[in-house]
Amino acid sequence: MEIHVVAVPWSSHETKIRQICEAVFTVELGTPISWNAEDYSASHVLALSETGQPVGCVRLLPSGQIDRLAVLESNRRHGVGLHLLQSTIEEAKNLGCSRVHLNAPVGASSVYNRAGFLPVGGEFNVDNTFQQTWEIVLPMPFQAAGNIAKPVFREQEVETHPPAELLNFHGESACLDGLHKCLAEAIRNVRIHSQFLDHTFFDNLRIVEDLSRFVRRGPPVTLKILLHSSQHVVSRGHRLLELARRLDSKIEIRCVSPEYAHDEHTCVLWDVRGYWLLPDYREYEALANLYDPVRTHNLWERFSYLWSHSSADQELRLLRL
Repeated sequence: MEIHVVAVPWSSHETKIRQICEAVFTVELGTPISWNAEDYSASHVLALSETGQPVGCVRLLPSGQIDRLAVLESNRRHGVGLHLLQSTIEEAKNLGCSRVHLNAPVGASSVYNRAGFLPVGGEFNVDNTFQQTWEIVLPMPFQAAGNIAKPVFREQEVETHPPAELLNFHGESACLDGLHKCLAEAIRNVRIHSQFLDHTFFDNLRIVEDLSRFVRRGPPVTLKILLHSSQHVVSRGHRLLELARRLDSKIEIRCVSPEYAHDEHTCVLWDVRGYWLLPDYREYEALANLYDPVRTHNLWERFSYLWSHSSADQELRLLRL
């Protein structure tokens, strides 16, 4: 079976990608897809049969996470999944990603091993299914040496990361210091989920300056902020709102639909690597880990789900956000 695999834009191939994912995830596996705003910023790879029919797809997020690997049942056992993974890895290299990673059910390791992925960390449970994180540290590209025409390979740099250590912060000052330390780790993507964008933390001058430095680095840096209500930030004013007004192409603020606004935690996530978390937004007791991709992924998925059930608030529109 001859397979053609190509990177495609979401804008022109949304229907085909949706059809494949609905057939595999919703109909076959009984796990409906939550389509969200990340589909527009993600890279998509499509597999076509020799007759040009779409038979598989996969998504690459700006963070380097690969997900939604789907192959139609009638086209499996022909190497389609492997072709999709290999093309996605090449796409990640072209985009300048330093690593790619994914989560997959335990026991489905064969195709990931063949694609070059290695397991990271232990198994974890998601919806009664044990999963494993897999990743590839991507090599640096070929680079010419001086006037020598023949390209030479730059030695692969193994990505370094902070130690995976659970940190605890007690009291307002310690929580602020912890948040400041965590924001220094962010590279490309930051997600903030805060019920009311607590002024103690997110109107703090040092934290706003941290976020300002982060978003001014240049593309493809993004900052998404999710609120339960805009009432307090609009009525009292907020430094972070002013920053968002000036940098609206990089900062997006939305409010969760009331029927979904039940979470009591406040969290800051970055690059699907680390997190800063207030389990109860009413108490200044924070947890953090500078490198915990498993728990960060779970919090990131929750954020993405709520983001898909959010919208721009009218009060925030008045501030031209």
